[in-house]
Amino acid sequence: MVRIGSFLALAAAIVFSFSSCTKDKNEDCPFLAPHVIYVGFSENESDTLVFHRYEKNSNFSKLIDTMRITRAHIQRIAVGEDSFRLEPDNYPEFNAKFYLHDWIITVPAVRRSIRITDATPRFTQEKQPSAQCQSYVSSVMFDDKLYSFTSWFDIPYRVYAVK
Repeated sequence: MVRIGSFLALAAAIVFSFSSCTKDKNEDCPFLAPHVIYVGFSENESDTLVFHRYEKNSNFSKLIDTMRITRAHIQRIAVGEDSFRLEPDNYPEFNAKFYLHDWIITVPAVRRSIRITDATPRFTQEKQPSAQCQSYVSSVMFDDKLYSFTSWFDIPYRVYAVK
């Protein structure tokens, strides 16, 4: 009985050591999309957003999916007197897959469409686990304006949709 217990303990230790040794400490850090700041929209005008996801570089001809997000699923975060972030809680694809697709965000109440193209990701890696490690976009064409970033903690790591 002692032999079986010793054998199991040894086997568990070997499996644990191999799994920790084979973990690649140089994996890409999680991706973080820039914050979208809406400027000049009232709360009623921005209570619904529609996200259209397209195949990248398709000139908006190959729609992948569309997601309508209403007030119940939008977190509104003030960033200025007439500006705020709208964070949808039910469409994580926008943040996670921001760089993989082209996008159109529509604000139906004001018939405003915002085009997002040419998102160029910058993948960073870490050698030690850290909460500060994030991959980000180094540039993106947002609403016909080119934004460039040197890190995800640039002040500000934001793009602006003006009414």
